Amino acid sequence: MAILGLNQLSAASLIQGFDRRLRRRAVLADPYVNKKGLFNNNQKGVPNAMYMEVADIALSGANTATVTMKLPLVGLPVVGNVRLTGTEEAPNTKAGQVFRNNYGKTVRTEAYGVRYTDQEAYGLYKEHINDLGDWAAQYEGMDIRMSLCEVFSYNLQFGDTAAACAPLVNSNIMVAGLSLLQQPAYSNVLTTYVNNVVNAMLLAGGGSITPTNAQAASFRLFQNIAMLAQNRLLWPMEIGGKQSFTFMVSPLFAQMYADPTWQGSGGAQWIQFTNLTQEVQNWYGIHGVYHSSTGIDIYIVVDPKHPTVLPSGTAAPYTFQFGYVWPGDVDLRNLTNPNVRDVNILLGRGAAMKWDAEKLHFIKQEDDYYRIMGNGIHGVRGIQQLRFNDLTGTALEYYGSMLVLTGRPNYV
Repeated sequence: MAILGLNQLSAASLIQGFDRRLRRRAVLADPYVNKKGLFNNNQKGVPNAMYMEVADIALSGANTATVTMKLPLVGLPVVGNVRLTGTEEAPNTKAGQVFRNNYGKTVRTEAYGVRYTDQEAYGLYKEHINDLGDWAAQYEGMDIRMSLCEVFSYNLQFGDTAAACAPLVNSNIMVAGLSLLQQPAYSNVLTTYVNNVVNAMLLAGGGSITPTNAQAASFRLFQNIAMLAQNRLLWPMEIGGKQSFTFMVSPLFAQMYADPTWQGSGGAQWIQFTNLTQEVQNWYGIHGVYHSSTGIDIYIVVDPKHPTVLPSGTAAPYTFQFGYVWPGDVDLRNLTNPNVRDVNILLGRGAAMKWDAEKLHFIKQEDDYYRIMGNGIHGVRGIQQLRFNDLTGTALEYYGSMLVLTGRPNYV
């Protein structure tokens, strides 16, 4: 006769085991702030000089800072027997203002008692506080992208600086699928400028706001980028002894451009990653370099957190909205919308300026005899485009970056 098996112990008597090691989900790498992703641990960050010129503005206690640019000499020469006296040209300058504002982030923990004891084996509260550093890096990367698209970082658009730092749009925009002469003209009237950009999108799409394959990555697009950067007098950087730009592109852009079977791809016309110098190969997301016929190099870097722009409206006035990956990899880029465009950013010297008026530091607040603790970080900073204007505010000059808007076709 078979011996009967035993029943399971009562639920109250079962021993439960827990792995004390906290797990992490994968995070997106960020080439702007040298932030490694979980699957990108062997590469070094792109040097700061590649994407921004950080000015050391030693203005203790200043509310704003002014940067002055001297304009070149203009006019015809004095020739023949005309007297030089009275033809002297005075210096001509333009000024740009730099702003700063508060930013911070806090978390809550407990320092003793049952709540503290419950989590102590995991070290949850300690990790919770340590995450403030990761949050700060992610937020700075988002602020850089926002300033390149909308002129001012997120924190400058609120509080004391809200009136002076209302969101604008980068004055250099290129719409893929159009010739150089068809590119949208800048206007200091924001509504007019947005209309110009959306009308350029409609022109490239044959009257449709939904982008076609002709508005995606292509070899000729790179040729036009190099030419338009020269026409707009964008400031190049020096990399490897040559005048160069860094082109931050979406993963989809890089994928299509490197595919020799894709319509209009770069194919063999670009220098691939494996043929770059060892130093350049160590950059985050480095994809290759394009040597243009104008004599400048364009280094292609893949940005997993690239911004997007979504146009809307059936007639003028049109609108569009930029989308970003927010801290914690909260993706608000509308990538599934068929009308959305990737914002690929050509970075030159002085693309964005950062003013750290009060360095990032830890802050703390206690409650209930130091049992409940608030831990946080705080700083006073501004990240923005340095735009120079004359006294009328209409003759804008900015030479740091250019947005290249490309479609997101169905790549299969």
